[in-house]
Amino acid sequence: METLSTILALIGAALIGYLFGSIPSGVIIGKMHGIDIRNYGSHNPGGTNVGRTLGKGAGILTMVLDALKCILPMLITLLILVFTPISQSFIDYKYLNETFLSVIAFFVFIGHTFPLFAHFQGGKAVAAFAGYMLFVSPILFAIGCVIFFTLFKLKHRVSISSIVAVPSVFLFSLVPMILDFTILPLPTDFNGGLYFGSSFMLHISFTTVIVIFLTAALIVFRHKSNIKRIREGKEPETHFQNTIDSK
Repeated sequence: METLSTILALIGAALIGYLFGSIPSGVIIGKMHGIDIRNYGSHNPGGTNVGRTLGKGAGILTMVLDALKCILPMLITLLILVFTPISQSFIDYKYLNETFLSVIAFFVFIGHTFPLFAHFQGGKAVAAFAGYMLFVSPILFAIGCVIFFTLFKLKHRVSISSIVAVPSVFLFSLVPMILDFTILPLPTDFNGGLYFGSSFMLHISFTTVIVIFLTAALIVFRHKSNIKRIREGKEPETHFQNTIDSK
């Protein structure tokens, strides 16, 4: 019975993650400006294309909303697992909470990339991935940000920054997994990495690392056209400016 309950709950978590991920933040921001963002620029509803078309403010807002699509369902799920007796109905597994969060996050990425509410034409999941890393590991999030913004400062291209920073985060995530660091005495008390103290240490299990790897592969795949242009020297620089409202 506990096994069945756990499987059904994980399926429910996957569904919730997909529905949250399917919320088309970029399309919504575009509609607020009277346009369908998918008809402009790269035709991608991600924060980068929104920023190129509607300006830095709209682009940043889209990225923040995309990050929150991952953070909010994870936070709500974690609060339910920790502060309600529902987990008593599930199997006894030390990484169960982290597994739930991993499943939710991965399906948020799937929903963001292939959104139900936007004809399955979504973004490239970079901002959603950033929200995930901020939640599960602030240290890895900081490392990713340093790599991303350093490359962006040097190359002025979000695509290059993304396809280097995200796989780099995966490589760095192997360190805490292999060394089996822990932020709390019991791995079952996993709290999403949001723990700060005098003896701060990092804990992520293989479930989180698997999601990071799969998402890194998905993000690189979604950038295949950018990679082609980079090889040909045709990838344009990224500049945020409002080319719609100014008209």
